[in-house]
Amino acid sequence: MSTNRTIALIYSEKDDAQIEGGVKGWVTNFHKFLSTLMYQITRENPEIKLINESEFSAPDLDNYSVILAVLTPNLAKEKVVIKGLDSHGKKLKSQNKLIADGVARIFKVLKRPFDPDEHLPELEDLLTYDFYLVDPLTGDPQEFTRFFGSDAERSYWMKLVDMAYDINHVLHAKELSEGEGAYATIPREKTVYLASTGVDMVIQRDIIKRELIRHGYKVLPDHSLPKEAKALDRMVRDDLDRCRLSIHLVGEDYGYKPRGSELSVVDIQNRVASDHTYQMVEKNKEAKDGEKKLFSRLIWVSPDLKNVTERQKIFIEDLKSDAAALEEAEVLQIQLQELKTIIREELVTGGRFNVRRDIKGFDDKKPDEKTKMIYLIADKRDVDDIEDMQSYLKNQGFNVVSPSYEGDLVDLRYIHQENLRRCDASIIYFGQATEDWIKTKLQDLLKAPGFGREKPLTAKAVYFKGQKDVDMEHYKKNNAMVLGNNGGSFSPDHLKPFLTKIES
Repeated sequence: MSTNRTIALIYSEKDDAQIEGGVKGWVTNFHKFLSTLMYQITRENPEIKLINESEFSAPDLDNYSVILAVLTPNLAKEKVVIKGLDSHGKKLKSQNKLIADGVARIFKVLKRPFDPDEHLPELEDLLTYDFYLVDPLTGDPQEFTRFFGSDAERSYWMKLVDMAYDINHVLHAKELSEGEGAYATIPREKTVYLASTGVDMVIQRDIIKRELIRHGYKVLPDHSLPKEAKALDRMVRDDLDRCRLSIHLVGEDYGYKPRGSELSVVDIQNRVASDHTYQMVEKNKEAKDGEKKLFSRLIWVSPDLKNVTERQKIFIEDLKSDAAALEEAEVLQIQLQELKTIIREELVTGGRFNVRRDIKGFDDKKPDEKTKMIYLIADKRDVDDIEDMQSYLKNQGFNVVSPSYEGDLVDLRYIHQENLRRCDASIIYFGQATEDWIKTKLQDLLKAPGFGREKPLTAKAVYFKGQKDVDMEHYKKNNAMVLGNNGGSFSPDHLKPFLTKIES
């Protein structure tokens, strides 16, 4: 293995044809941009040598510390090149040198969708670097011919930066066998499973992955996922067992289906993670103090869903229902920046219920047993509308609490969960909020025992401001009273069934 920190960029001449408008070819641009980034990162200006099919020599591969291969159908037809790359990968494996402190020395670069695994079986476990976009509505791939603009900045350039840092990592990695080095010694507490996504969530996943790695976390899977369902199931289970947290990003695209399954890869990873969570809960019940292994699961549903199929709607509802039964699983439908805050809180504190937060102005001590607490949950847009109900309940001798709306997201989440833990009963106000928001709050009530509740809620209800065109069966299934569904303004009579149940 060469130690001179040189890089080979292998490609087919056909993939460097001049782009429309007289712009230089895709590979030439890729080489120029990567060379510039490598200099900015390393200040050493490592050589990146362009090698097309006519210049390729398999024995020469030993002279390079890193090999980049732009894999396309054109290059796949070059049997000498493909055989040379595959044989070189096999040799590095036999020497335990294919992986340099967690990063492969051979980079599989895709300028458009292409499955190189049948051509390079020795490299099938290696992740690909995808330098293209897929239209989530049509599924059509979009190869970059313009390298500047908002799409290019979010996808092409950020991926190129990631690759440049990975190359630099390999160039400066010590000569260690696989399983050694700083990457291999990152503990389970700092290892995160970041599930693969549908095509519309690829950029968001890259953002989360980049953030985690920047803060010193190991992100799994660090290998390509199997294309067969049973092998995929086994690999996901093995990876989850090495992780403290799993993160699942869900958008409009259900994802592709592996061989032997009617479920998508996105769906399978969620089901396996759910099963793993249940298993960890049971193991921790039997484990002694100090031997328990924390594991939790965050499921992020994009708040910007528009073109959602019935299949995807069912999938999302199933995710929410499954998560409602587990303290260790949580569905979040918030902005991506807020998700990043929640992830940091989850990893830094060791679990959202393990650290008591000292929040100015919030008293998390339960009041005296004689005063019953009602948690009146309302969206921020409905704060003014609940004043009459709030005043009436207080005049009846109840301690009425509501969510906080201003401040740090993690604090607001903590206050909400503490209110769920301490209250005797709860009313969810259905005014300007969406029905999805209402369903999320109902699921929070189901999860309340996981927040440390010592007894069941005395009563729970959804107060409808006016008539709503909704499926009433959903509320019956959740054992929630429906109040005020008459189209008029608030009246104390609307609360009689609820208050009668509290006092009974």
